[in-house]
Amino acid sequence: RNVAEARDLVDAAQSAQTMFNRIGVAAISIGFTVGGILYAIGASMIGRMLMISGAIGAVAVLGAPSVMNLLGKVFGASL
Repeated sequence: RNVAEARDLVDAAQSAQTMFNRIGVAAISIGFTVGGILYAIGASMIGRMLMISGAIGAVAVLGAPSVMNLLGKVFGASL
């Protein structure tokens, strides 16, 4: 019983992480696109800020799972 619940919990966590990554990648793509358009049409300050925040978001969304795996390996626990 506990093994099945643990397996279901792991599956739910992996599904949530996958969904989070998909939403993040979509938001990053939209942010870069809108930022580039704004930059091209003359709103360079807003476009640049949007593109920089998109880059920060990309690092956070795409880098967070790698950092968590690294911490798990260093401390010997699954995070």
